[in-house]
Amino acid sequence: MEADRPKVIFADVVSASSKSILIGDLAKLLKQNGVEMGQKRLFDWMRVKGYLIKRQGADYNSPTQKSMKLGLLVVKKTSITHGDGHISISKTTRVTGKG
Repeated sequence: MEADRPKVIFADVVSASSKSILIGDLAKLLKQNGVEMGQKRLFDWMRVKGYLIKRQGADYNSPTQKSMKLGLLVVKKTSITHGDGHISISKTTRVTGKG
């Protein structure tokens, strides 16, 4: 149990966080903590396990209903004003502390 103490402390800090992080940043944290999985493999794993939508289109890599209900993922929406005056909305999937 003593050998696992740093991992337990890390998990407690992350799960208590009220902030969310990008999936790519989560992949970096996992790699720093000994999990050999980069961003692409993490996205693939999340799609296979049903946390992200795998259907190609506008919803690709968006959280599934399941992951939203569990509070594992959130979507951050940002409005972008372009030079010609039109506004578009960017959606970014983020992992919560619980996730």
